[in-house]
Amino acid sequence: MQLNRLLQYFNHWPPGVVQHRPVLNFSDQGAFGVYGSLRLCSVFQPIWQQGGLQRQPFAHEALLRVFDQSGRPLPIGQFFSQARSADEVVYLDRLSRVIHALNFAAQAQEGDRLFLNVHGRHLLSIASGRHGTTFETLLGYCGLRPGQVVLEIVESEIDDLGLLEAAIASYRHKGFRIAIDDFGAGHSNFDRLWQLTPDLVKLDRSLVLQSMVNSRARVVFPKLIDIIHELGAQVVCEGIETPAQHQLVLQSEADLLQGFYYARPAATLASARRPGSQDVPLLLSGTG
Repeated sequence: MQLNRLLQYFNHWPPGVVQHRPVLNFSDQGAFGVYGSLRLCSVFQPIWQQGGLQRQPFAHEALLRVFDQSGRPLPIGQFFSQARSADEVVYLDRLSRVIHALNFAAQAQEGDRLFLNVHGRHLLSIASGRHGTTFETLLGYCGLRPGQVVLEIVESEIDDLGLLEAAIASYRHKGFRIAIDDFGAGHSNFDRLWQLTPDLVKLDRSLVLQSMVNSRARVVFPKLIDIIHELGAQVVCEGIETPAQHQLVLQSEADLLQGFYYARPAATLASARRPGSQDVPLLLSGTG
């Protein structure tokens, strides 16, 4: 890791760009960020591959946690809504991802993968063809390679399809893999999947919930997964919380599974936890 270069980047931001000078800092618990009176931290939720007992997750998704001075959590949407400009969103988004990358790299084993969310306003604020250029450098300072990282994008938040295609092409050229997040929510549509050809598609948990109470939705759900497979993408079902939902996604042949039913987000990677200290994944097979 090249911590001095990271500290130089984040702790010497141009004046006037942000309301508060963001600070990258470190404690015994790992890397964290400070933005005004707020503290930015990482937690990780494992993503499991279907089939057999998986003691080693397929990947971990990094999730941002923001706390005020009293230790009360602040909703992530509310945190980013405080940004007054596109540049401020870009810097805060990069700070969040670098905190995640540092905390992941400090625990990861060889071959571990990391899922990172990219804010929609960040994508819209970067010049076409330049997406991932700065972050690739910052990621290298953290000791990680683009090939270890899957970038999650909510395509329904971005109206400019041309810019979205260019952003994905630029990220891919640098070695990142791409996941379309929350597919099935908002204005998601298959036409965009044909054009964007992501590596993975994360289905919004509302599709699973609807399939549990609506017989027609339950019939359509596995067909939806089949169509995504025809595109050459893997399917991630997230938000799985019950045995019945677990059975549904198994029977529908989803590739990857995520949710409280398997493990809750934690500051420590599932692959790095001591036996007995982690959420034990249930048998990821048809027997449940």
